[in-house]
Amino acid sequence: MSASQDDVYFHTPGVASVGWDEEGQLVLAEWEGWANSSEFSALLEAEIQALRKHRCSRVLADCRRQKVLNPADQDRANLEWLPRALAAGLKRFAVVVPSSVLAEVNIKDSLGKVPADALDIAYFATTEEARDWLTDA
Repeated sequence: MSASQDDVYFHTPGVASVGWDEEGQLVLAEWEGWANSSEFSALLEAEIQALRKHRCSRVLADCRRQKVLNPADQDRANLEWLPRALAAGLKRFAVVVPSSVLAEVNIKDSLGKVPADALDIAYFATTEEARDWLTDA
């Protein structure tokens, strides 16, 4: 992550980090493994804080190393985090898919419930593709 210490909103080793990517002018979430319910909530809250602080509309979630999350946590994210993220300005969400097929299926299933007119979501194999999509908008 190319963020100064002041632009790191969440970092738990082995779980994930959330920071401001100055070069791409986007919020960058980088997964490192599995998150329990409180860690996942803190990560989502960090994304909202970063969106607000930088008046940003784009999030890149690098989920390549993400493990399968609790389905109830993913549902809660759609119900609670999504409206708050949209209110904070989120318009485009790029997801680099997990290497775990089950984690990928769960993410796509969860985000597939989001109305297309509410949020522009796209899935990518690499962070470069995701970054290009976000910055070409």
